[in-house]
Amino acid sequence: MKILFLPNWKIEYCERTPTDKQPPDYYVNGNDYWFFRYFEGNPQVDVIDVSSFSWLENFERKGMRFYIWQALKAIPKLNKYDFVISHGMQSGVVVSLWRRFFKTRAKHIVFEIGSFNSASESGAALKLMQFASKSIDGIIYHTSRQKDYYAKCFPWIIDRSRFIRFGTDSEFFNCHRNTEMTFDDIDSSPYCICVGYSKRDWDTVVKAFELSGVNDLKLRLIGHVEDRYSGNPLIQQMPYVPVNELVSNIEGAKFAILPLKSFNYSYGQMTLLQQMALGKCVIASRVPSLVDYGTDRENIVFYDPENTEDLAKKIKLVNSDSEFRLEIGARAADFVMNECNEKTMAREIEDFINENT
Repeated sequence: MKILFLPNWKIEYCERTPTDKQPPDYYVNGNDYWFFRYFEGNPQVDVIDVSSFSWLENFERKGMRFYIWQALKAIPKLNKYDFVISHGMQSGVVVSLWRRFFKTRAKHIVFEIGSFNSASESGAALKLMQFASKSIDGIIYHTSRQKDYYAKCFPWIIDRSRFIRFGTDSEFFNCHRNTEMTFDDIDSSPYCICVGYSKRDWDTVVKAFELSGVNDLKLRLIGHVEDRYSGNPLIQQMPYVPVNELVSNIEGAKFAILPLKSFNYSYGQMTLLQQMALGKCVIASRVPSLVDYGTDRENIVFYDPENTEDLAKKIKLVNSDSEFRLEIGARAADFVMNECNEKTMAREIEDFINENT
């Protein structure tokens, strides 16, 4: 089987495994890419990322919100593959439109992360996505409640879609433990951690942390820096860090907070599972994208999204009850290792692909 994979992000093409990137972010020449290494069928997988000219990349990402250059590189090759797999409709819409008019050897499967257009129920973008989606042979989605949106706006894809939980590689994160942290003002004070580079409810987590009244703990924000938070000596901020430093910061935290707002599409799952894999108790908002990935007070602690008071209470609970915190973290690590891992995800994806052959 020959597969062409179209990720909706940039990857590094390299000759050896980099130490500062996660598997989805690099492609080593001659090695199996990402979760495909777990496929029993050992397919040939080629990868075309979204790299183009810098001005075009910026326009595609922020203006059009889909990738034309990537599709133009992929379309001439579609008859050389059995499947083209797009990760997100940003990387799939142009290919889908092409296949509405021209038959290709390659069938098209989409990892439908964003509910097509952020679960929009009206407008021109919805009409475009509805038209394009009718050429797609299979849909994989990571948030079970997305099916409700499909039933309302894309009923023809229900029989061609499957819910498969996202999985992460617990071995990868364990292998990157105990590397040196480079936080400029790091000290020996205990801290909790909040990680994210976009779509985080920063205001709620900061207000809840202040409301909780804990004064034996610092809040470390990684991936986000704002001047308005700099006046509180208990809040530390730093921008993007390489994955090895990120792992060390997570490992050193007492617990983690994942503050998301409620949207009916997939996001935040990778961050959650990384922290669970490292044995952290995670306080997370009870939103559609996360409810399939933990059981409250068993391997995760949920709070009501955008509810400052509820999050503050959960921060106080988790910070003060070490036995509870450690039990949640241990069961979280077991959950990723035994259930919600990359290998399980890969095997379910492979089964779905084989059903479409």
